[in-house]
Amino acid sequence: METQLSPLNEAQSLIYSRANIRRAFAEFDDTDISGLFRKGSDLVVCRTDGTSQEYAIRPIIDAFKTFTSRLPHFFSYLGPNFRGPSIWRNNCYILFKGWHYQSQGSTALVSAVAQRRWANKFSMIHDETKLKSTLSAFDLGYLISPDGKTEINPKDILGSGLDETPETPEEPKPYCNCGSFQRQVQLLPQLQEEIPGYQPTCKHMTWFAKYRSHLSQRSELIESCRGNMADNATAWYYAPPEIGQTHGRLSIIFTKHGQNAPLKYWRVYKSQERFDETHAWDLFDAMIEQGFVPFPHTALLSVSNAFKSCSQPSSQQSPTS
Repeated sequence: METQLSPLNEAQSLIYSRANIRRAFAEFDDTDISGLFRKGSDLVVCRTDGTSQEYAIRPIIDAFKTFTSRLPHFFSYLGPNFRGPSIWRNNCYILFKGWHYQSQGSTALVSAVAQRRWANKFSMIHDETKLKSTLSAFDLGYLISPDGKTEINPKDILGSGLDETPETPEEPKPYCNCGSFQRQVQLLPQLQEEIPGYQPTCKHMTWFAKYRSHLSQRSELIESCRGNMADNATAWYYAPPEIGQTHGRLSIIFTKHGQNAPLKYWRVYKSQERFDETHAWDLFDAMIEQGFVPFPHTALLSVSNAFKSCSQPSSQQSPTS
């Protein structure tokens, strides 16, 4: 007796999408498909010519989880002047879209200009709905709460009645207002049927966690320095991609003579190699691991213009080689 194939529900369609099958199986042909169906531990791909193939679901689930929680590059969610997430209220943050680092001249984009105007004004908005409307209207970024919102309900303080037993507050849950995270929240029961224990996540959550870890490790290194002044320091400058180019350029100089050393005591890091935004996380991790505190070039007056001048400091052995 032929097994009846059932169509995918919404959560299954999200997991077993054509893109995720392709990520799991490089040879997968995503054309001429008439339907996708679950059958036991396999996914059945039916073709318009009447043929079908079966693919194990586990690699596809892994591809879904990996892609959904991927780590974007360092500059993806920085605001004006390399600004990190801005704290709002209720344990929430504004995560800027990296409009200033899209390409050369992108600082003139409408959304980039709006970010500069709004960057210090979000605290003036007290209503979450209005805040999200503002973020959406100008495409500024996202409202995110990796540790869960902590909005205080008056009932938690006063109680709703003298004879009522106070309710046990719910454990705060991570939150992001992006479409991916919200869709996972809506489909969570179905997602957990497919992936037991699954919890919503998104690339914004992953980036925030990495950025927070980076700041924490950097702060610990600075605190270990004498007088909180780093003898070993690096300074970096990022130039976004030229129009039509895929990658920008990340330039780095370093010194062992103190973060405020004159420019003549700084050297180019691996001058024969080209670095871009895809190298940033690994480079910053390596710097900190080797005891070199990374600074954006704008934070150090002694080198702030070095990257914009035609003459670069001479090269020598790098701090992370």
